[in-house]
Amino acid sequence: MKVLIALQLMVFVLISFSEKNGLNPYRFKHYERYMYDYKETFRGEKATGRYEIVISISGEEYEVSISGKYREWEGVISNRFKNAEELAGFVLMKSYFDHYWLIPLTRTLFSKTLVKVLGSREVELSPGVKEIDKDTFRVVKECKFGGLEGVMMEVWHKKEVVFKLCLTPYTSLPTYVYKKTDEGNVYEIELLEYSDLK
Repeated sequence: MKVLIALQLMVFVLISFSEKNGLNPYRFKHYERYMYDYKETFRGEKATGRYEIVISISGEEYEVSISGKYREWEGVISNRFKNAEELAGFVLMKSYFDHYWLIPLTRTLFSKTLVKVLGSREVELSPGVKEIDKDTFRVVKECKFGGLEGVMMEVWHKKEVVFKLCLTPYTSLPTYVYKKTDEGNVYEIELLEYSDLK
């Protein structure tokens, strides 16, 4: 429930675009290659994963290739999409069947709620602390993952961080996502490498 609250609150705290930030999450560029490291604690059990995501333009669509390993599962998928929402829906659908290695991406980078909220608007995040309600507030500060500097938004609920997100003007995907659920499960993905050169 905490994560759901955090994501819903993002609809209200992500305000209209400011050119000084240049943040355009989930608006893919001509070519991008990402390497991510994934960690989780699920029902007290720790697990890790590693992902490579390559995005390239193909006519009016984007060719996206994802390869990865999570627990004992691994695989590769590739398909064309018009936008990030289509991609998030595809990843979610595949994870329900025999592509269990995609599950971490549905919890972090390609969470349908996150993609919908961030992909529907350009964002501006002003540094500082903003109270959202009595028990919930956000903190905006600097962050750096994969050698890229960006802006980190944290959502706190009852003195506990339940959501973190780092965005940069250099990438279309977040460089860091952290979620904590009411049950104490923690999902975390972090950028290791990035290139926009073929």
